Amino acid sequence: MTRLILVALLLLASTPALAESLFIQSAKAKLMDNPSFKGAVVATAEKGDEVALVERKDKWVKVSFKDKQGWVSALLVGTKPPADKVTIIKEGEDANQKESVRRRASSSASAAAARGLRQDDRARASDEGQTNYKDLEKMESNKVDAKAVDEFSKGATGK
Repeated sequence: MTRLILVALLLLASTPALAESLFIQSAKAKLMDNPSFKGAVVATAEKGDEVALVERKDKWVKVSFKDKQGWVSALLVGTKPPADKVTIIKEGEDANQKESVRRRASSSASAAAARGLRQDDRARASDEGQTNYKDLEKMESNKVDAKAVDEFSKGATGK
């Protein structure tokens, strides 16, 4: 009986643990060759792509994606797939109605997202009354288009 238990323990110890799955939450996530935005880009993952956790280091996670491994900021990944875009306007509805609908996130969610907080951190910050509404309004008055965001992300890596 003791031998059976010993063999079972050895088998369990030699079986590799299942890698934790993470999901890309941002529009694009560049996987770097080291935990720094100054590293070389190994691969690029898109929003919703599933990656396997390899290692954690400070605010970075090393992940495996499409037979490559690289480092990505922990702020860009989550344990659940990103939520689908929710809209109450159906295709083909009046264009004027579509333009007049308010499509902004709640103020506390916007402030938390701007600070780089993940969803669970956002809820905690909101509950603790840490949202600065004056600065939030100032921040929301700035408009940034997708092209500017893409150019900014290219500039951060020098590529």
